[in-house]
Amino acid sequence: MSRMIIRLVALFALLAILVPNAYSQDLKIGVLAPRGELNASARWQEFGQYLSGELGSTVIIVPLPPAKAIDATNSGKIDFLLSHSPHTVYVEEKLGGHVLATLNTQAGPRFGGVIISKKGSGILTADDLRGKNVMSLKFKAAAGAYIFQAYHLLGKGVDPHKDFASIREGKKQDDLVLAVKNGLIDAAFVRTGLLESMQREGKIKLDEFEIVDSRVDADFPLLHSTALYPEWCMSALPPVTEADAKRMSGALFKLGPDMPAASKAKIKGFVQPVSLDGIKQALKTLQIAPYSG
Repeated sequence: MSRMIIRLVALFALLAILVPNAYSQDLKIGVLAPRGELNASARWQEFGQYLSGELGSTVIIVPLPPAKAIDATNSGKIDFLLSHSPHTVYVEEKLGGHVLATLNTQAGPRFGGVIISKKGSGILTADDLRGKNVMSLKFKAAAGAYIFQAYHLLGKGVDPHKDFASIREGKKQDDLVLAVKNGLIDAAFVRTGLLESMQREGKIKLDEFEIVDSRVDADFPLLHSTALYPEWCMSALPPVTEADAKRMSGALFKLGPDMPAASKAKIKGFVQPVSLDGIKQALKTLQIAPYSG
């Protein structure tokens, strides 16, 4: 009997060596939730189940409102972060995190910001925003609903915090769009793709809005006002090991556009990390962490 026990112990030890892709504990992935936590949970639940199967461990999706994402990375309560490029830069430079992949959406691996006003308002350019009441998401925290637009406007000689009649923070991007539609505010900052999504959901019609400083970029089909920046990135946070990060990367790149997890999340999959140089310059100009001094 003792020999049998010894053989079983040896067998389990061997299996542990031969199957290195299984994590020893649950994994928590913080996922940005700009449209609310319930929306994020519904969108990314299938993705978590896919990763659980690929990695051999339970993957828990943790929806993070934009204002709470940095706190979550600093607290050590999550192992990976799927979020926008400013958060990615913070994780990389302040925490020693490692960027694994960039999200590839139906519009590609880049996104930008949109500045919207109500149709017929006469607010069509950056200059038209002077003296107006505007809303965004969290100042210096929301990429597609503040940072991109603030950087764009400063380049046009308009300072949102000096030249607007007011600029206030909202909690959900959908609410900002509806506030413009209903005439409660003059303009709002939202991320690319939101207007098209809300039209598909029957909440708005695109012809109810003006796109301030509307521009066209090759191979990018969505309405936008600003330059384009890398889409959300998946980053590994300390103390995730290099070996475990590589296994996560493998699972991300294996995800195809026709798989249920990709379809539910409305993405094509992931690509190799896109350069962060452009967003780093924007963060330095706006003095936003990790360049806030």
